[in-house]
Formats: sequence, structure tokens, C-alpha cells
Amino acid sequence: MAIKGWFVTGTDTGVGKTQIASGLAALAGNKLGTPVGLWKPVQSGVSPGSPEADSFRLKMGSGLPLDETELVTVSLPEPLAPWMAARRSGVELDFAALVEEGRRRLAKDPFLIVEGAGGITVPITSRELMADLALQLELPLVIVARPGLGTVNHTLLTVSYARSRGLEIFGVILNGCRNTDDPSVRENSMMIEHFGGVRVIGILPWFKHPTDANDRWDDWRTQWVERMERNLDLSDWL
Repeated sequence: MAIKGWFVTGTDTGVGKTQIASGLAALAGNKLGTPVGLWKPVQSGVSPGSPEADSFRLKMGSGLPLDETELVTVSLPEPLAPWMAARRSGVELDFAALVEEGRRRLAKDPFLIVEGAGGITVPITSRELMADLALQLELPLVIVARPGLGTVNHTLLTVSYARSRGLEIFGVILNGCRNTDDPSVRENSMMIEHFGGVRVIGILPWFKHPTDANDRWDDWRTQWVERMERNLDLSDWL
């Protein structure tokens, strides 16, 4: 059965999920010949329009002709896990509504890429985690991890928990490698595959994105997609 999409998660915050998700959306659109769906259910610590917002970087990085409000459903001001950020704002996130929104997008889009917040065990509400949303949407995980020291432990823990919850794992991406010739990065990849029984689908170099809304995003996107095509093995994607 063809994959309907991916749920992009990370081993930690700041590992480059947004950069990966936006690049995959641009790459998937090229491969399928039609724009794909891209969705961030919840972002925290920012507001749409800010160059620091995930919604802004998803829009600019993917090149999709969508408003930020179409890319993100809930934005919360405090830079915390969604459950706590919502509590501080005096609101309660509606998990069922997020699931319904995700399913509506899955039915509408030819391929949907969902970017979670933080890692797979980040709480959305007092009862549900990011893992629960991925399960409800029945999307395989793309796990984004750091390339350096400590990543084997973090990645294997993420893989183990995901499997314990019944989640399928499409693969792992080691992102932000500043020295692709460093043998330790390849060794980390080998250990993750050996002990995790999971595929590392690629090692991506560090590539800084623009920090404002100027036209450098078009050039950045072109170069980033080229790097992804060159370094990721997506041969069994569809």
C-alpha cells in the first residue's frame, strides 16, 4: 500500500524537524508533480509572521502557496510543551479536533507531511502525547536526530518507545552534520541501524536557512532539496 504521508518527529528539540519537514514537502511535490500537504498541528513560543515561527519556516522552506494560518492550527506564546503552553494561556487543546483536522487533510491531500512538536513523547494534553496523534493519523515516523555524540542513545530510546506504542518507522535522518567525512557519524548511523533494527535513510549536512522574509529562500530551497535528493534514500517511498 502506498504511503499516505509522514509524521516528522525528533529525538529532541532543535534537531531540525522544521527544516526537514519543509524540505521533504518541496521534494515530495517535485516527485509527485503536485503540491503536497504540510501541517504543524501545534507550535509554541512564537506567533505566525515571525521569522522564528515554525509556520514561517515551513511556508518559506517548502515554497507552498499557503498562508501560515493554513500550515499551523494552534499557536501558543510560551516556548513550552503544548500542554503546558496551553495551560499558561488559559486554554485547553482539543485533541479530538486535531485528529479530525489531520484526517481531513489526509483525505484532501495526495501526500501529507505532519511536523510534530519536539519528540514523540511530548504532551499535547494531560492525556495525549505526540505519539497518540501519529497513531490516530496512522502515519509512519521520520525521526530526525543529531549526528554527533549522544545520538545513538537518544535515537534508540525514541525508536523503542515508538515501537512499544505500535508506531511504524519509515526511517531516521541524521541532520546538521558539519563534517560529513567524520567517521564517527557513519559509525553512529551503523549502530542505530544495528541495535534499532531501523533504517537510517540519510545523513544531511548542516545548511543554515535564511533568517528573514527576503528572496534568498528560493535559492536556499533549491539547494536544500538538491542536498536531500543526493543524501537521502527514499527508494521505497511509494
